[in-house]
Amino acid sequence: MSAELDKWVESQEHQVPLDAKGKIIDYLNPDVRRENTPEERIRQKMTVALVEELGYPKAFIALERTINIGTEKKRADIVIYADELACAENNQGKILIIGEVKAPSIKAPDGQGVSYIAAATSAQGGFWTNGSTIIFYRKDPNTGNIINWLGLPKYGHGWDSIGHLKKSDLIVPVDLKIAFKRCHNAMYRTGIDSEDVALDMVRIILAKLEDESSSKDDCDFSITPDEYGDPKLKSLACGRVQALFKVVRDRFPDVFTSHEKITASDDQLAIVISQLQQYAFMDAPHDVIGTAYEVYVASHLKGERGQFFTNRLAVNMMVRMLNPTEKDVILDPSCGSGGFLITAMNYIFGKIDNSNRTPNAKEVLKRNVVHQLFGVDISPKLVKIAKANMLLGKDGHGGIERGNSLDDINKLTATFRERAGAGMVSMILTNPPFGAGYDIRIKEPNILRHFAAGRVWNVDDDGVFRYEERLNSKVGVAPELLFLERCVEWLKPGGVLGIVMAKGQLDNREALAVRNRVLSTCKLLAVVNLHEDTFEPFCGSKASVIFLKKLNNKEVVGDYPIYMAISNKIGQTSRGEPIYKRDSEGNPVIKSGCFVLDEDLSDIAEDYHKFVAGELVESEFRFSIKRSDLKSDSLSFNPIQYLPKHNAAFEHVLLLGESDDFQLHRLGDIATVFNGPRFKRPYAEIGVTSGPTIRKYFTGTALTQLNSDNIKYLDEQRASKQVLKNLEALTIYKGYILISDSGTLGRVTYALQQHDGHVATNNLIRVVIEDRYLRGYVYEFLKSETGQSLMLKNAYGTNQEHLEPDVIAEIPIPIPRDEKLIKKIGKSVLESIESLELSIASNLTAERTLAELLGVNQ
Repeated sequence: MSAELDKWVESQEHQVPLDAKGKIIDYLNPDVRRENTPEERIRQKMTVALVEELGYPKAFIALERTINIGTEKKRADIVIYADELACAENNQGKILIIGEVKAPSIKAPDGQGVSYIAAATSAQGGFWTNGSTIIFYRKDPNTGNIINWLGLPKYGHGWDSIGHLKKSDLIVPVDLKIAFKRCHNAMYRTGIDSEDVALDMVRIILAKLEDESSSKDDCDFSITPDEYGDPKLKSLACGRVQALFKVVRDRFPDVFTSHEKITASDDQLAIVISQLQQYAFMDAPHDVIGTAYEVYVASHLKGERGQFFTNRLAVNMMVRMLNPTEKDVILDPSCGSGGFLITAMNYIFGKIDNSNRTPNAKEVLKRNVVHQLFGVDISPKLVKIAKANMLLGKDGHGGIERGNSLDDINKLTATFRERAGAGMVSMILTNPPFGAGYDIRIKEPNILRHFAAGRVWNVDDDGVFRYEERLNSKVGVAPELLFLERCVEWLKPGGVLGIVMAKGQLDNREALAVRNRVLSTCKLLAVVNLHEDTFEPFCGSKASVIFLKKLNNKEVVGDYPIYMAISNKIGQTSRGEPIYKRDSEGNPVIKSGCFVLDEDLSDIAEDYHKFVAGELVESEFRFSIKRSDLKSDSLSFNPIQYLPKHNAAFEHVLLLGESDDFQLHRLGDIATVFNGPRFKRPYAEIGVTSGPTIRKYFTGTALTQLNSDNIKYLDEQRASKQVLKNLEALTIYKGYILISDSGTLGRVTYALQQHDGHVATNNLIRVVIEDRYLRGYVYEFLKSETGQSLMLKNAYGTNQEHLEPDVIAEIPIPIPRDEKLIKKIGKSVLESIESLELSIASNLTAERTLAELLGVNQ
């Protein structure tokens, strides 16, 4: 995988929470902050697994504990003790397990961890990991030798339980993505098609599920340390798993060929078995397996042939907006690995589970639903992946078929056409290949002849669209335009469509005839512009989603409202790293024990249903227009063309984001934005300005004064433990961008050297940006007339008396794609700051010199 995909896969794993300063909030003790290093992130994830999956009590675990090795004292990364008291006292005589954690760049252990295990007389074993690789050790109870093992025992279980598993011993997984990543590392082979590696993983997962569903209490999907260490016994263990897959293969001949098998070698397969054997896949929520599977498959299969992974948040939004029921026949004509179908199925299952039906009635409905899901894809391997994905759910694989959805529908099998042929589908959800590149455009005459969009067209003087017999085979047609036309054809009257499109097709000349045709055959329900990072790191294309309802042949609709929305945050950076919602102090928001992604697609879906009910409170990002408002010359569907007119600054910035010269990022996506807690200030005695417990305190006014006349002083001796924490949270550092949230609203200042490490009022919103040139650019933008308008008029309103960090975080920042321009502006700003600091220093020197000359105390 590429470095970008590696980062994306890592970002999908259990996330390590960060505080407002970017430090890790310790899992064992949330009051402790740790440096945000790759090694520490891995250690935190391992600690979560030890507690949440293996069941070791938090109170038994400690980080960075001293281990005595002869006369030397070493520090172990993770230590598990026999009980809480031993942990509290660091009782080396009651250590059970020792873990050594290294950064991903360290590829192999150096023996340090083994020496720790050997030195702790009570230690039973331990592990070494760099995140992608994990090695387990056990201390032989008879000889004391340290030997390789296949895992750690669950809390309360013995080391010999590894590989000797009962169904009742299996662990409900919290997060399988780390395990799947290690499986990938074991199975990947140079020169092997990545799709084949992904298919092998599918076969292994299905073998695991087959084992769990059998009536036997013992697990066949297992491998003991003895089996792992003996080639013959290893082959027998792998043979058990091959036999499990054979049962699945023979049961589903429409998915797998008669000679198909797991192609991984025994050595590779044994590693995968050892990584997955402890988990209960059947007891896990579908999302746990499904998401891990999706991440694994996406990392192998996307980015080829114009395909890329569809952001789960975008899929969820589309499903929620179309609101499928158990009565719908649902199709994805470009189904890939089946993500839309699985999401729609789970959405309907949720509605059934929450209904007042009897348990039997619910199960009957669910069995019916899985046979109303249909998908088509041109790739035979993706079809197999999609079928397997459906098998992981509730076995709706029979509706997946290989085919070219842009070819004649009648070429699909008769069985498929009988259930999901043209005019029979009530809902389509899809993200077809899209793009304007010459290579991806459709030029084949045998395809283009089936579509009005495939023919050359023009508009006469009366505004009538005229189609010629000539096909547009020389230049070709963007595939998403053909898919849009085909989807409308495929729907039955009254059916609805949600389709991802290149954003340019909303208002460009090429798609004008298609938009005209859509408006004559469909009701335009909604258009959502997606954030430009929605498909990163797989694809940087700007995209939108169009929602349509197909009209009856004789149906005539008058003027009607259309929902328009612009996504301003997608919960991730362009590298796929997550962005979490944060409270006013800059700490991540936790809901139901999970960190909440800072995204607005959920709100967009919710507001759509308010729009349908006539209850939408319109805003700059979500509003409605009338069908008659569509521009008559361009028939533009682009929400940006219809922004509420009272927000000129916002419209100007969004139009910049539409250009090729800028990329638009929400301030909260590129910066940490917070203001800190309110608290009772522990002022120092009058006249006291120095001392070991005295801290400078900058008011909003003092920050703007070069001589800091209004500076005040606090005394930590007068502060409670909570207030001391508040002081730490309110400490500012050089380079912070500071925005006043009361009084003179929106005043922007830059923390100088004289402010570094001192306390500032909570009435200043902190904006922290690591990249120094980007920081300078953003500082200058926020001071500009446009930036001030966005803070005070657009994002905030006219009757408010305070600014809030979440409001400031919403401000869209137009960032030049040319990094040289960012550097040029940022560098100029930083040079001006340095000149200002030199001027302040020179002025202070002059004041002191004069005071000394005059004999005056300063």
